Amino acid sequence: MCTRISRGEAMEDIFIVKRCNKIIIHGRRDGEIGHQPPDAAVWYRIVDTRTNGFIGDGYDLEEDARYFCQQLNARSQITARQG
Repeated sequence: MCTRISRGEAMEDIFIVKRCNKIIIHGRRDGEIGHQPPDAAVWYRIVDTRTNGFIGDGYDLEEDARYFCQQLNARSQITARQG
Protein backbone atom coordinates (compact mmCIF):
# COMPACT_ATOMS: atom_id res chain seq x y z
CA MET A 1 0.00 0.00 0.00
CA CYS A 2 1.27 3.46 -0.88
CA THR A 3 0.29 6.82 0.56
CA ARG A 4 0.82 10.10 -1.27
CA ILE A 5 3.02 12.29 0.90
CA SER A 6 4.07 15.18 -1.25
CA ARG A 7 3.29 17.21 -4.26
CA GLY A 8 5.72 19.80 -5.51
CA GLU A 9 5.31 23.54 -5.45
CA ALA A 10 3.54 23.84 -8.80
CA MET A 11 0.07 22.45 -9.44
CA GLU A 12 1.20 21.01 -12.76
CA ASP A 13 3.73 18.61 -11.25
CA ILE A 14 3.67 15.30 -13.05
CA PHE A 15 5.78 13.34 -10.58
CA ILE A 16 4.96 12.91 -6.89
CA VAL A 17 6.50 11.01 -3.97
CA LYS A 18 4.55 8.19 -2.35
CA ARG A 19 5.34 6.51 0.95
CA CYS A 20 5.00 2.74 0.67
CA ASN A 21 4.94 0.00 3.29
CA LYS A 22 7.31 -2.91 2.96
CA ILE A 23 7.81 -6.08 4.92
CA ILE A 24 11.31 -7.49 5.30
CA ILE A 25 11.24 -11.28 5.50
CA HIS A 26 14.26 -12.91 7.11
CA GLY A 27 15.21 -16.23 5.61
CA ARG A 28 16.62 -19.21 7.40
CA ARG A 29 19.25 -21.69 6.45
CA ASP A 30 18.88 -25.40 6.11
CA GLY A 31 18.92 -26.93 9.56
CA GLU A 32 17.83 -23.81 11.45
CA ILE A 33 14.75 -24.36 13.54
CA GLY A 34 13.58 -20.82 14.26
CA HIS A 35 13.89 -17.55 12.43
CA GLN A 36 13.34 -13.87 13.11
CA PRO A 37 9.87 -12.41 12.63
CA PRO A 38 9.33 -10.08 9.66
CA ASP A 39 10.14 -6.37 10.07
CA ALA A 40 7.79 -3.59 9.01
CA ALA A 41 9.50 -0.72 7.19
CA VAL A 42 8.75 2.04 4.67
CA TRP A 43 10.25 3.15 1.40
CA TYR A 44 9.47 5.92 -1.07
CA ARG A 45 8.62 5.77 -4.73
CA ILE A 46 8.18 8.32 -7.52
CA VAL A 47 4.83 8.12 -9.29
CA ASP A 48 3.97 9.51 -12.72
CA THR A 49 0.49 11.00 -12.20
CA ARG A 50 -0.31 10.67 -15.90
CA THR A 51 0.04 6.88 -15.91
CA ASN A 52 0.10 6.00 -12.19
CA GLY A 53 3.29 4.09 -12.98
CA PHE A 54 6.34 4.06 -10.77
CA ILE A 55 9.67 5.63 -11.82
CA GLY A 56 12.90 3.98 -10.70
CA ASP A 57 13.50 1.35 -8.06
CA GLY A 58 12.43 3.30 -4.99
CA TYR A 59 14.28 5.04 -2.17
CA ASP A 60 14.91 4.25 1.47
CA LEU A 61 15.12 7.96 2.36
CA GLU A 62 12.30 10.40 1.72
CA GLU A 63 14.80 13.20 1.05
CA ASP A 64 16.36 11.23 -1.82
CA ALA A 65 12.96 10.57 -3.37
CA ARG A 66 11.91 14.23 -3.08
CA TYR A 67 15.18 15.42 -4.64
CA PHE A 68 14.83 13.11 -7.64
CA CYS A 69 11.13 13.98 -7.95
CA GLN A 70 11.92 17.71 -8.05
CA GLN A 71 14.52 17.10 -10.77
CA LEU A 72 12.04 15.14 -12.87
CA ASN A 73 9.38 17.85 -12.50
CA ALA A 74 11.88 20.58 -13.42
CA ARG A 75 12.93 18.68 -16.55
CA SER A 76 9.32 18.04 -17.56
CA GLN A 77 8.48 21.76 -17.25
CA ILE A 78 11.42 22.73 -19.47
CA THR A 79 10.37 20.16 -22.08
CA ALA A 80 6.77 21.40 -21.98
CA ARG A 81 7.85 25.01 -22.49
CA GLN A 82 10.03 24.09 -25.47
CA GLY A 83 7.07 22.19 -26.74
